[in-house]
Amino acid sequence: MSRKKEYILLVILGVIFLAAGGYLFQVWEDYREASAGYQKLKKFIIEKPDVEKDSKGKPKKQEDPEENLPEIDFDGLRAMNGDIVAWIQIPGIGVDYPVVQGKDNEHYLHYTFDRNANKAGSIFLDYRNRADFTDRKVILYGHNMKDGSMFSNLKKYQDAGFRKEQGRVFIYLPEKTLTYEVIECRGVTETNSVYEMDNKEKQMILSTCSSIANIRIIVKCNMEGEYDH
Repeated sequence: MSRKKEYILLVILGVIFLAAGGYLFQVWEDYREASAGYQKLKKFIIEKPDVEKDSKGKPKKQEDPEENLPEIDFDGLRAMNGDIVAWIQIPGIGVDYPVVQGKDNEHYLHYTFDRNANKAGSIFLDYRNRADFTDRKVILYGHNMKDGSMFSNLKKYQDAGFRKEQGRVFIYLPEKTLTYEVIECRGVTETNSVYEMDNKEKQMILSTCSSIANIRIIVKCNMEGEYDH
């Protein structure tokens, strides 16, 4: 009887092990597919040929940054997904993604830009906002992925030693480019007033989840400049 119980226990443990292995494999596969898919979209970023590069191949800091800002092929992106509204770059933390807007704030939590179901989801604009970013407050959402993708690195702004120059956010729109300066990073509850659409300043909120249930990490950014294409 004892041996039979041991056998049953081994079978149960084996099933649990296989289920856990299958889940981890699916998570890894989602990460891989999302990363590959978003990497392919980089071809829609058109850098101007006169941008000077440093020894590591990165663009040098310009006196007039608007003169050398890259262009985004929105026509090409729109052919793939008509929900495209912008492209966001935060060079200091490696954020470089298209921004979409759905009919609610749920859909793009579960779907990537190429419309495939995936845990990575997309960076998306709050459905209450205007797509041209003209609201006084603009809210963008993205997952806090364990592989460092999407909005995972927003938490770096909580580090006291994080340099100010790493806190510049670029929002590329079809007709113009907006630049923002990061001014604050903190944790809030999901019902915090920061998610309400009433604001006196021209401000953008970047939001992601945290390791604590019902707590979100938010980064506040003030409008810095606006450049027509």
